[in-house]
Formats: sequence, structure tokens, C-alpha cells
Amino acid sequence: MFVQRPVFSPMMKMCVHIDECVISPDVCGHGTCVNTLGSFQCDCFPGYERGFMLMKNCLDIDEYVNECELSSTLCLNGRCVNVVGTYQCSCNSGYRMTPDRKGCTDIDECTIENGGCEVYCSNSEGSYSCSCGQGYTLTPDQRTCADVNECEEHVDICEGGQCTNVPGEYHCMCHEGFMTSVDMRTCIDVNECDLNTNICVFGECENTKGSFICHCEMGYAMKKGTSGCTDVNECEINTHNCDTHATCVNTPGHYYCSCSDGWSGDGVRCADMDECSDRTHICSADAECVNTAGSYHCRCSDGFTGDGFTCSDMDECAEDVDLCENGQCLNVPGSYRCECEMGFTHTPNSKTCQGLIFFPH
Repeated sequence: MFVQRPVFSPMMKMCVHIDECVISPDVCGHGTCVNTLGSFQCDCFPGYERGFMLMKNCLDIDEYVNECELSSTLCLNGRCVNVVGTYQCSCNSGYRMTPDRKGCTDIDECTIENGGCEVYCSNSEGSYSCSCGQGYTLTPDQRTCADVNECEEHVDICEGGQCTNVPGEYHCMCHEGFMTSVDMRTCIDVNECDLNTNICVFGECENTKGSFICHCEMGYAMKKGTSGCTDVNECEINTHNCDTHATCVNTPGHYYCSCSDGWSGDGVRCADMDECSDRTHICSADAECVNTAGSYHCRCSDGFTGDGFTCSDMDECAEDVDLCENGQCLNVPGSYRCECEMGFTHTPNSKTCQGLIFFPH
């Protein structure tokens, strides 16, 4: 570019100053021309600098300087793009340019229709995420929420009870021996031993999950359908050791044996009592006592009739009028005898009469 200097005029015989800025308004190009004595200078717009040596007009910096290469910190979260006289930023997803286009700032997606999230939107640097309330989970679109069926995901979630799914949560319906927590999310074991110190009565209580066990004293046991320790009837279940000739008598927690009538002993061993020998029978005086195992029976003696306990004399003479042929029948207790007629005498057993035998002299 040609630069004008003060001109000498022969007519005026003097030097006249020339205002280059007026003569050539575009002398600076991308800048403002400032007149100086005998010259001018350019105040360049941003992105431009004055040329070297005689080149005073404003030249694009990019013709010899690339701002994007000057600093690695330009356009953080984006890409620096060199343009005529300056640069601008091309921002990454989740960021937008600042008003001067020389920086990138985070976009808060949650302020725009909640980021498309059904429930909760959480902004983060350059991005955002959706989340759901307790008991719900994100669907594959990562925006909407679906109920979580805790009962299917955790089969033992209500240990000691039955799980019922409800929107956003679940409830436990607890079995006997458990109680439901205040939030209905767990089943708590009931300590029956603490609730009732006498629950076992005749035993020691041990708590178990959902129930309890009674360690019963000797002679007691737990029975189905009852709580605590109940008496064991050894006589009914035949666990006693009584003699076969004894009676088992149950008592609370135990039993005892008693020998049956006609037997003697401690009940565990019983021996036959001989009522005939020890004269404890009640047979008639006119009867015979016959001992039997565990008892006895009475049998009326000959000449008597009855059940043995009561015996009556038999009147043989009345029953058989011919008993004493050739004589008279006389009844006696338990028998009879014959009074023979003249010329007859008793036989050796005195039951009959026979004629006398005479021998000749």
C-alpha cells in the first residue's frame, strides 16, 4: 500500500498536511483510521492487527495466527472453531454456547419439561438422569417408572409370612408365631416364653423362630393341640411297669401300681394269695375252700348243697325212701344212717341193713 506524505506546493511555496483518513476512508479495512501528523494509524477491530512495516491496514489475524491453536483451554466442553477475525465454540451435547459464542455452559435439562422424566430429574454436568420413587424402577426408555414386584424379586422378603405386592411397596401378612412390623415390611418373631412365663407349666420354655419348645419334666410331655407340658398317662399308653396282676393308677407326672384282689405285693411284682391257707376266705363251714390264681372258690361238702358260701344239709332219707331197706332211714348233718329192723344188722358202711346169719350148733 502506498502511504502519502506532506506535499510541497511550488505555487504556495509551503507544505500542506494531507488527511489520509478522509482521502481514503477504507484505508484501514477492518479497523478505524486515525489521522496523525504526516501519516495515520489504524485501530483494528477484534480479530485483526496492523500489518508490518509499511502495511498499516488491518489484517485478519488468521492470516498468520489461529486462536484455537494459541490455547488448549479455549472452548472447554466443546470444540474451538476458527472463523474470520476470531473464533467460536461448537459445544458438546448437553452444553450450549455463551452469548459471545466463546464458551460452553451446561444445559439444565431438568428445567425443560422435567427433562422428560416421569418423576425425578437430576441434572449433571453436560447431562441429566431420571429416577423413580421407592418401590419403582426405570423402564428401558430411562424416563418412565414401573412398579417393582418385591414379592417376585425376593421370595424370602417376608420370612415368617406371606408377601403381598402393592403399588410402590409390599406388605407382609405374618403367620402364627410372628407379628407384623409397624411398616408391614417384615415379620418379627414372637417370644412366647417372655409373653407367658408359665406357658410350659411343668417344663422349661425355649423360644424358636415362629414357635417355642417346652423341655418337660419327667412324666410330662407336649401334646398336639395343647400348649405347655401335660401329664403323660403311662397307664393309657402302657409305658408303666406294673405286674400283669396289678392295676396301674395314673398320678400327675407319675403313676403307681396296686396288686389286684387276690394278689399281694408292691404292684410291680404280685404273688397269688392263698385265701384257703390263711383263712381269709368266706366259705361255709360245711364247704371246702379251693384256692385258684388270684382267688378261690367254695364247694359244699358231701351231704350238703348250696353255693359254697351257704351250704344246707341234704335230707337223703326224704329224697330216697328206699335208702334203708329192712330198716328206718335217719337223717344226720351231711349224711344219713339206717336203724335196722329186728333180725337185721348194719352193713360196714352203715348205709344198709342185712339179715343176721345163724350157724347151727
